[in-house]
Amino acid sequence: MSVDRDRLARIIVSGIRDIEEWRLGDPELAKAKGYPREFPAELLDDYGMLFIDLTLDAADGSLVCHEVNGPNAVGSDALTGDSTARAENEARQAVRRVREFGYVNADGSLGTKVVTVHAHQHWQFFRTGGEFFPRVARFADILESLVPGNTVSCLSANDALGEDDVSVVMGDVPAVCANITVNPQNGMFEYLGRPIVFMGNPNLIPELERIGRVSHLCRTSGEVNLRPMHAWRLCGLVHDKAGQQDLFDNTGVRPLRHFTAGSVEEALQKSKEMLATGPVVLKPSDTSGGTGVCVVVPGMTDSEILGALETLQSECREKYGENIEDVIFPVQGFEFVRATSYPMDDGDHLWDLRMAVLFEPGKAFAYPVSLRLTPEPFDNATFHTNRRQWISNVSGRRETLLKSGMDDDVLRKVGMTDELMEQAMKACVRWTMKAWDCTVRDGGNGGAVYEDFCEEADKPFYRPEKFKA
Repeated sequence: MSVDRDRLARIIVSGIRDIEEWRLGDPELAKAKGYPREFPAELLDDYGMLFIDLTLDAADGSLVCHEVNGPNAVGSDALTGDSTARAENEARQAVRRVREFGYVNADGSLGTKVVTVHAHQHWQFFRTGGEFFPRVARFADILESLVPGNTVSCLSANDALGEDDVSVVMGDVPAVCANITVNPQNGMFEYLGRPIVFMGNPNLIPELERIGRVSHLCRTSGEVNLRPMHAWRLCGLVHDKAGQQDLFDNTGVRPLRHFTAGSVEEALQKSKEMLATGPVVLKPSDTSGGTGVCVVVPGMTDSEILGALETLQSECREKYGENIEDVIFPVQGFEFVRATSYPMDDGDHLWDLRMAVLFEPGKAFAYPVSLRLTPEPFDNATFHTNRRQWISNVSGRRETLLKSGMDDDVLRKVGMTDELMEQAMKACVRWTMKAWDCTVRDGGNGGAVYEDFCEEADKPFYRPEKFKA
């Protein structure tokens, strides 16, 4: 892809409130800091990407995680200004699937025409085109170089498929899902009748559930082949925010207290129980962009808590349409963490730091993405009525208050030292391996930590003298 093509795409989307996270990129600074940091990761046997949102608890300075996001999230261009590494990772997974599924002839030509699917947020909420469109175009370029002699074309979800060997389809989640079906014979996803070899957004799954193309249990029942999904083994965990917290035990990030509730009545009861120790954040399942997230605080009546739960459901219904009940439950509750403060002229703002983990077989690469600030300063008496004081996700709001995750002055103000940054990167890689291990052989229990990290954390784990003759 040429720089001019990148620039043109970014000029076009800048008029629709694009976040323009790519402007934070600084390849020279990233190189000087050694980002992305490479870690051995023998447990990982495929490709994928995660975005892990961390902050520091003002009460004790501990690292905590708001949530782990899958490849639906953005920010991969905030390090260097482009997403080439991510696009290559995606393309290499697509090629692996083409070969696994037997679509390549002995001479390297594709015997079956295939599709890759790249979906973004619903158009009315879409603010990341400056990263998305250049990345998809770069994916197509890289893919074409990896399958020489085959033709690759980029199409929108409104286009008919042509005669190219690989169709790279892009569009918002509803438009893309309208053309996706599941082959009942083999459980493969198909796009307008052609097999899909790559799907880059896990939010496609709940949308397919909502419109009745797959069952709500598809991520665990085996009714569909999830291997085309990017980071496919983690497809269930990226929407299981409570399950994510269990896996942070012994990683260097403190797990949040949490609950899951399969009904409004259960959510009310469990919220009341957790409110005994402080405010509670309520989150729907299978959503993105902060949709439906709300806070309840001690002293609220049953009616007020039920009102918050109704707001949660109505926001999801407004964004995703009807038939969302089976998708957004279980509702999940988490302890509210008051982050350390970032001082601004109008007061102290809360923040979180998005970390990226890009992985391939045997390796993981971690780096800080961006530090996201809340639009308004925190007020302990009123924050639960105004999410602008506490939610840091920028895709769901009009303002873009972002700082580079490499900005030492900004990091120092919130208490993120070099040592904590190193701890955060290692913790994110540990979580990724535990999560992958959990899905492979149910090895991701609360006490499981990969041996290499055990050895590093406990120097006498293998005493050198033990092996002396």
